[in-house]
Amino acid sequence: MDLAHAQEVFKRLYQDVPGYDIARTEKERTGLKEAGTTYGEVVPGAFIEVLLEAEPKAGEVFFDLGSGTGKATILAALAFPFSRVVGIELLPGLGDAARGVLTRYDAEVRPTLPPEHQGQRIEFIDGDFLQQDLSAADVLFAHGTCYGPETMAALTQKLTEMKPGSRIVMAGQTLQSPDFAFVKMKVMRTDWGTALAAVYRRR
Repeated sequence: MDLAHAQEVFKRLYQDVPGYDIARTEKERTGLKEAGTTYGEVVPGAFIEVLLEAEPKAGEVFFDLGSGTGKATILAALAFPFSRVVGIELLPGLGDAARGVLTRYDAEVRPTLPPEHQGQRIEFIDGDFLQQDLSAADVLFAHGTCYGPETMAALTQKLTEMKPGSRIVMAGQTLQSPDFAFVKMKVMRTDWGTALAAVYRRR
C-alpha cells in the first residue's frame, strides 16, 4: 500500500481509541504499575521510516512486543507485505482495544486492499512476551525505553530464539550480546518526544 494512504487509513482507525486512558485504567485494575508497563504510542511516519531500515520482505512475519492498542502492528500490516503480523500485550484491556480496531480493519479496510494485504494474518495475543514463542519472527519491534536491566537481560536472551538473518528494531535500548550484529541507529519520533532506535540482525 502507498505509505501516505496507509497513514490516512491508520488515522481513521485510531481517531477514537483513547490508548492512554485505557492503559491508565488497566494498570489500576491489574496492579501492574511497574515502569515496564509504561504506555506510549508510535508516530506513523516515523515508525514506518525506522521499520524500513530492517528491510522487510514480502511474506515475512512481524512481531510487536508490548503492542498496546495495536498501533505499530496495524501500521506494519498496512505499510508492508508481511504474511503475518503479531502483537503481544500484557494488559488485556489494551489487547481488547487492539482487537476492536482489528474488527473494524477487517470489515472496512481489508476488502479494499491489494491481495498481499487481504491475505495477511493479523493477531493480538494477551500475555508476557517473555513467555511467548518468538521464533517465527523475521522482523521484531520492541520499545524498551522503560525496561529495567533485568527485563532487558531476559529479553536479550529470549530474542536468541529468532532465526539467523532475522532483524530486531529496538527503541530506547541497545542489545548487548554477540548474538546480534548492529546494523544501524536512527532517531525515531514518538508521541512523547524522540527515542534512538537500533536495528540488529540475528547472527
